Amino acid sequence: MKILITWWAWFIASNITKTLLDKWDSVISIDNFTLWKREYIKKFLDNSNYKFYELDLLNLRNIKPLFNGVDLVVHLAANSDISKWAKYTDIDLKIWTVATYNILEAMRLNSVKQIIFASTSAIYWIAKQVPTWEDAGPLHPISLYWASKLACEWLISAFSHNYWIQAWIYRFWNVIWRNATHWAAYDFVKRLKDNSKELTILWDWKQAKPYIYIDDLIDWILYWYENAHDEVNYFNLCPAWKTNVTFIAESIIKHMWLENVDLNYTWWTQWWKWDVPQVELDNTKLLNLWREPKYSSEQAVIQWTKDIVDQIYFWKEL
Repeated sequence: MKILITWWAWFIASNITKTLLDKWDSVISIDNFTLWKREYIKKFLDNSNYKFYELDLLNLRNIKPLFNGVDLVVHLAANSDISKWAKYTDIDLKIWTVATYNILEAMRLNSVKQIIFASTSAIYWIAKQVPTWEDAGPLHPISLYWASKLACEWLISAFSHNYWIQAWIYRFWNVIWRNATHWAAYDFVKRLKDNSKELTILWDWKQAKPYIYIDDLIDWILYWYENAHDEVNYFNLCPAWKTNVTFIAESIIKHMWLENVDLNYTWWTQWWKWDVPQVELDNTKLLNLWREPKYSSEQAVIQWTKDIVDQIYFWKEL
């Protein structure tokens, strides 16, 4: 098989590439390095089965030839820079909706029949049904990012129905991984490096969400691809339980070998306009196909805090 990955320098893509190269014949990837790191790509450049193209997904003419002979597209393009949402209202429209249309059109023109798409469980926002299952609704996004994610899901569904394309859509929440550059746990470590006696937490203690470790994410993505056979397959990708913010803080404190750290809560229910204080997803559909993940939500947090302690170069980046 020949696999094409979009937005390669994103952490999920850079982590999944080794697995794909071990499993299938060749991998090509596209990125314009708007947000991510060039160094992620270096270890793969000597592999004769891997090719990289620095291109913009918004240019259909340039990307279209790369889809010739491709069996599967793994579409991971994303905008993680939340600070730009309010100021530049077309960022997510371009990076998500327009780019996704270009990818689907390039697939149609080259008769590519399979796509994996990284969506988000944030589309549910503060769901009325908890745990939240895949068909919960109606869905009324409150951010341009989530609106664009939904638009991408709908475009993929429409192209699938009209042009015999099979799709796998994955809705996941916080993914924990080696070399992380954001999320609460990363911010906590930075604050504790500056002040080892006090940690300010921008929430109340009730904040709780599911966390999935990158290894489980990759296992699930590929297992579902091989074993779910509907025209459009869509899943919540998450452990069964959630982890509260205090557990994350205490785990980091433990693995940094700190003592007598005061936890100071701001007692905000939401610390930014699009925050979702409580997330609990129904993963019954997932478990009907496969097992629980290797790491529970809390085990994923523990593993991640061990990772950042073990990796000395990571400390230098903070």
